[in-house]
Formats: sequence, C-alpha cells, structure tokens
Amino acid sequence: ACFQHVKPCIADFMPILGTNLNPEFISVCNNATWAIGEISIQMGIEMQPYIPMVLHQLVEIINRPNTPKTLLENTAITTGRLGYICPQEVAPMLQQFIRPWCTSLRNIRDNKEKDSAFRGICTMISVNPSGVIQDFIFFCDAVASWINPKDDLRDIDMFCKILHGFKNQVGDENWRRFSDQFPLPLKERLAAFYGV
Repeated sequence: ACFQHVKPCIADFMPILGTNLNPEFISVCNNATWAIGEISIQMGIEMQPYIPMVLHQLVEIINRPNTPKTLLENTAITTGRLGYICPQEVAPMLQQFIRPWCTSLRNIRDNKEKDSAFRGICTMISVNPSGVIQDFIFFCDAVASWINPKDDLRDIDMFCKILHGFKNQVGDENWRRFSDQFPLPLKERLAAFYGV
C-alpha cells in the first residue's frame, strides 16, 4: 500500500541495498536481500537496470559455505523473483546457483514467497534450459517438496512442462536410467503428481 511513496526513491535505494549485500553482516545482508525481493515484485520489469547491482552478490551469498538458513532462503526467494520479472538478465547465471537455490527452498513450507520464487526459476529454465541439466535432480527434489502448488504452477505452464520437456528431450530409456537414481519417495511423488 505504501510502495507509491518508496518508488520515486528506488534509484537512490538500490545502490545502498546492493552495498549491503555483505554476508559478513548477516542481519543487514538479510534485510537488504529481503527488501530487494519485495521491491522487485512491485517494480516488475522496471527492476531491470538494477539487476547488475545485486545479482552477482546474491549468487555469491547463495554459494557461500556456512551461510545461515534464513539468509539462504531469502537469497533464493529474491533470486527467483528477479528471474521471474527479468528472466533474460538472470537466467544466464542459472547454472551458478540452481543447486543451492533448490536445496535452500525444498524445506520451506508452501507460501506466496516460495510460489513467486518457483515461478521465477521455471521462467529462467524456459529461457536457459541448459542451465539446469547438470543439477536437474535437485530441481526435481525441490518440485516434489511442494505439498499443494497452485494449479498454474503445477500444470502445463511450469512444473509439468519442465519435467515432461526434460523427459521427452532425453527419451524414455535415458529418463528411466536417470530417475532410477532418485530416492524412492522422490520417484513415487514425481510419478503420482506429475506423471513422470
């Protein structure tokens, strides 16, 4: 409701938020990360000029060892949101963060933040499918972590499209060999919910 008052100052705020993406100061970094994610949802495509100010730091944070769980989750959500609104800018870096992104979000409960982040990752995968191939099992596991995704996230547009697209691309035999590596609960869940 108050974003109209914040929006005129975004050009001043974003460089400051980018500077505060320093994981040495956990709470400041966490707040800056969260704010960037919230601002991105409000700004939409107008966020594009600010992506270079923040993306590399977010990728560094999500890949940093011993990063606190809440900072990892906020970083994953914000990265997903940036990828949802500006996929052309974020998707080229997908391979650099997809694995920790998936492991960070697989254990959080279904909510609107997780929803927007997953919409972003799916949009980025559609722009840069090769960015997920190496870590596709992590994506499968993250998708299976959903208890009740919204229909448009689960079905044709997002999860099913990507899972079936990957399966069709590699062929039934290669998919069988690939999915035989899955833990049984993951394999069963993907078969039951997504038909793969």
